[in-house]
Amino acid sequence: MDLSFITDGWAGHLSYLLLVLSMLMRRMLWLRLFVIASALAGIAFDYYWLNNPVGVFWQTLLILVNLAELFILWRNDRRASFSAEEQRFRDTLLPGLSPGRTRRFLDHGRWETLAPGTVLTREGQPPDFLTYLDDGNIRIEAHGRLLRVVTGGHFIGEMSLMGDGRAVATATVQSRARVWRIERVKLARLRDTSPATMSVLELGIARDMRAKLVFQNATGPGDGP
Repeated sequence: MDLSFITDGWAGHLSYLLLVLSMLMRRMLWLRLFVIASALAGIAFDYYWLNNPVGVFWQTLLILVNLAELFILWRNDRRASFSAEEQRFRDTLLPGLSPGRTRRFLDHGRWETLAPGTVLTREGQPPDFLTYLDDGNIRIEAHGRLLRVVTGGHFIGEMSLMGDGRAVATATVQSRARVWRIERVKLARLRDTSPATMSVLELGIARDMRAKLVFQNATGPGDGP
């Protein structure tokens, strides 16, 4: 193998390596930092090895664009503020999402206070909302049998996001409940427009489902919280 392929253009290899690594980053901050590092290595390669001013210009422009985007991220994070219930939601189920992205995600839904008897999902039917329960009790029933009672800090209707989209159980408000809800159609749009946000949400849903299964196995069907 001709080692000059590596040694004579190490800065060029480093530039592309950092660019590839940036595509593996799950957080936008690290993605943009890796892109900037890639562009810096690219500038060194274009200037010292290739004497290519066109490459230097476009790599410099790439750095400036990413610096501007980092500033916007920083500004949005600094401006983001949360109520106590929103902060609980964020800490419990969205811990990997930046403050700015969390604020934008929450703004897609709405907070509501629901009266006892309100049906959130109906068994066998696609629910209109994904619901986060902050406070209150929700009865979960399937085939006319009580499965469990869900208390605050959990999603309702998350199972409908998988498979055929139909709810596997009926969820009914048992006591006055404080919830945050987002329409399914908005979630579908976010899957296309904000995949990073949806990735964090799906991780939160997976953790929530695992916690519910552990609780159900520990208490048995029909037991209280």
